[in-house]
Amino acid sequence: MKLASIAIIVAGGLMSQSAVAIEKMYGVVSAGYTDLEYSNTVEESFGYKLILGHEFHRQWYVEAGFIQFADIDTESDYSTLGIQANGLYLGVVGKASHAVGELFYRLGAANVDVQAQELSADGQCKFGAAVGAVNGQTLCQFDEGIAAGIIGLGFDYYVATKTFVRLEAEYMRGKDGFDTSMISLGIRYNFN
Repeated sequence: MKLASIAIIVAGGLMSQSAVAIEKMYGVVSAGYTDLEYSNTVEESFGYKLILGHEFHRQWYVEAGFIQFADIDTESDYSTLGIQANGLYLGVVGKASHAVGELFYRLGAANVDVQAQELSADGQCKFGAAVGAVNGQTLCQFDEGIAAGIIGLGFDYYVATKTFVRLEAEYMRGKDGFDTSMISLGIRYNFN
């Protein structure tokens, strides 16, 4: 809930700029494959991103957005343990224009919220607290906020005057062994 409130405030702040700033704004909706590692949890999942961006120089953008890395429920027999990971992102994007689109690279930071369950054979929880036992192992549940850095590379391919198809790959690493990569395909729309 806290992340959603911050996302709304950031989006409102970006949209409340002068008319000149709005002319150079865009939005991105993309979805793709994520590979997430944190603590003893390793998951592959479907993820998506919602981004607002602003061109502040002919070769530079600033972007803010929401990223969901995983939303997996715990199975009733605990054969799969659940994990939810999403975060807010802020980054700088450099671009190189071409006749068919724009090649870009991204550097940024994110605040990722990871809620998960994991099993501990030694009875000690690395994160969170013990909430029960499964097959002689302690079931640990945690909700952690993680600061992470982002590096990415992608291409926006022109398909219409204001519309691009975006293909990108990015890697994110944070504290306590948080490590994820995402390959996504999406649509970028320029509001001008």
